[in-house]
Amino acid sequence: MKAQAADERVEFQLKLAGVRNVKAAKALLGDHDGDIAALKKAEPWLFTNAKSAATTGTTGLEPAGVAKDKDATMKRWRRLAGLDESDDE
Repeated sequence: MKAQAADERVEFQLKLAGVRNVKAAKALLGDHDGDIAALKKAEPWLFTNAKSAATTGTTGLEPAGVAKDKDATMKRWRRLAGLDESDDE
């Protein structure tokens, strides 16, 4: 039971550090004497950058569904719903 608690604690700390793959990080953690900061420094590809993850999609690009102009989007949806007359008609 103590081993399970310790394992969950390590998993939680890895997630807080922004790990992409907990299983891979646990496998490599032994090579760094259990030091998550040392693992993060040695294997930066295994961790996400919290700032970039919040502002971009999983591909590193801006999400395609993000509306730039809320007024234009609402006008389009109102036109499609038949609530406003279209300029095309």
